[in-house]
Amino acid sequence: MSQILTDILDELREAYVKKLAAESVVQPLLCAKQLCATQLKIDTDLLANIIHQDPTLLAARAGGLIKGRIDDSNPSAAAVIVMNIHSAALEVLLDAAVHHGWLVLNEEGEVQLENSEIEAVDDLEAPEIDYSRSQVALDNISNGGVSGLNQLLLQAEAEYLQLLDTEILDAYSLAIKVAGGHSVFTPQEIAPLIDENPLLLALRADDLVVDEVFENDPPAGIIIGSHITQLVIDHLLEQATEKGALALDSQGHLILPNEDSTSPLVH
Repeated sequence: MSQILTDILDELREAYVKKLAAESVVQPLLCAKQLCATQLKIDTDLLANIIHQDPTLLAARAGGLIKGRIDDSNPSAAAVIVMNIHSAALEVLLDAAVHHGWLVLNEEGEVQLENSEIEAVDDLEAPEIDYSRSQVALDNISNGGVSGLNQLLLQAEAEYLQLLDTEILDAYSLAIKVAGGHSVFTPQEIAPLIDENPLLLALRADDLVVDEVFENDPPAGIIIGSHITQLVIDHLLEQATEKGALALDSQGHLILPNEDSTSPLVH
């Protein structure tokens, strides 16, 4: 686990135990939920640091954790990871409540709660954080230089232009083939790109991820990787247009080999 996240959870646990010890009416689940909502606010740049230390967090999936929010059907990669962190934090706090005797487990190992507390928890709203803001991303843009994402685009472009005159595939199909060879989907591949540009965490699955393997619940890393692949494809198609290998219609849209085709989907 990320040391940053470990420290955050330790501090949260200490605050939780202190708060419950001071309350006359103990509501362990409600208190835990409230603390997670108020003290576990992880912004874009902090989340990028946590992922840098523990890329495996990019394997997190929504798994029904995101409820009662406008974006619950199409959450950002950041929201997926943060809500999994909230779930893990809640388990830590409830374990502490059991340890101190504030929560009692039944024979099945389930916590016993008053109905009033359950209703109060249900009324709590999920935390909303704007993941489209990143000081790190702004600073890196100001500093200039070639980012890891730009290097990826340049490498794909060099290969594409080299093959464009000799490959038997049409320019569009070739772009998809080359982009596939430069795809990044593993947590270890994506984490450094997030470290340079935390705004990647704001990306949503949209209609790019179509794969029954994920059952419409793709991991956060797949969400980001799919967008990067699409970015590479779009960049290569621009190169093909500049070289005259693809034409534009009267409205400035690409004329693709199959007029009925839609934008490529990443599987």
